[in-house]
Amino acid sequence: MRTNLPSLAVAGALAFAATAAYAAAGVVPVNLAPVTAEAARNWRPDERVRSGIDDMRAAIVANASLRTQAATDAARLAELGGTLEARVAAMIACCTQDGVASRHLHMLLVEMADGIALMQGAAHADARRMGLLKVVQALNLYGTMFSHSGWRALDETLEVSVR
Repeated sequence: MRTNLPSLAVAGALAFAATAAYAAAGVVPVNLAPVTAEAARNWRPDERVRSGIDDMRAAIVANASLRTQAATDAARLAELGGTLEARVAAMIACCTQDGVASRHLHMLLVEMADGIALMQGAAHADARRMGLLKVVQALNLYGTMFSHSGWRALDETLEVSVR
């Protein structure tokens, strides 16, 4: 797939304009206070989120061969993506509060959803594996931002290229 630079420039300009318009309308706070690492560690997700995150981690660990094989079966990555997609959708429904922690959780879930979309639909094997890596990295970031007892980070050393 070839990238069309003028299209990317237009899309970027539209995204910037939309963000500015939302900020001017008061939808997006303009001056957000920085979130300290200490404050982030005090965020405690509810049981539904903790359970969903634990289930996602377990699904990735159970499919560890997808992370270590140089040539990965697209169907297996898509199947794992389907499992993860159901969990992310359920957790996004939990992000109903208007707070800093909820916004950050939602941001991480959107990152995971982007990775899952790559796992399920990318035409190239490298892109599918990159999707899995994106999910793993978002899960690890969750572990640094939220207080989740028993959380252990996943290994991010994933060979992305099948070449």
